[in-house]
Parts: sequence; C-alpha cells; structure tokens
Amino acid sequence: MKNLIYLAGIILLVTLGLGFSANTAMAIGEENAIENVLLDNEKVKVVENIRHPGYLAKMHTHGPYIAYFFDACKLHFKFPDGKTAEKDIPAGKLVWSDGVTHEVTVLGNKDLHTLHIEFKE
Repeated sequence: MKNLIYLAGIILLVTLGLGFSANTAMAIGEENAIENVLLDNEKVKVVENIRHPGYLAKMHTHGPYIAYFFDACKLHFKFPDGKTAEKDIPAGKLVWSDGVTHEVTVLGNKDLHTLHIEFKE
C-alpha cells in the first residue's frame, strides 16, 4: 500500500509537469530515442521514454515495474527462449509486470511514449 501511495504521488507530479525540473536528466540515444530520468533512488527509478518507430531495445532485464502508455503504439517482443509476441497498446494503458527479460522493437508509425516505474525493493 505504501508503494502505491508513493507511485500515485509520482504520477501526479509528472502529470502536473513538476517532474520535469532542472534536475531532470535527459539522454538522447544513438537511435534518436529520448529518456528523461525523473527520479532514481534506492527504492524506485522513474523514467519517461520516447522511442521512435523502428527503435530496437536489445535484450535487457527489468525488475518489477509499472508502465503507463501515453499514446497508442505497436510493439514486437522477443524473449530469451526465442518466443515472440506483437501487441497493439492503446493510449492510457497501465501495465504491471513482476519483471521480465525481453527485446522490444517499436513497429508501425507511432512513437512508444511511456512512463516507466521500476521498483528496486
């Protein structure tokens, strides 16, 4: 419950634009992807991601996380066992994951735009 209250506060701050302060770290990757680290401490990492169509996030691992999708997008997933999946994600979708290892490709002609909240505890 404490984590959910903490998360609700983070989402409210981001929604109000307070998370985009002068302390926000912004990185633009080689593929012209944008990553805004809004908060990173011993308990949680909150990142706004924008990935353009064709972007490939090579195989990587997440701990437990919540992802909020600002816009609709289409994604292709590949897992370590070789299985794959394609998903059409609607705008406003909120996803919980216990953690995953995957590769992700942004398909179609729409950006992937998410708020990604990964729990470290």
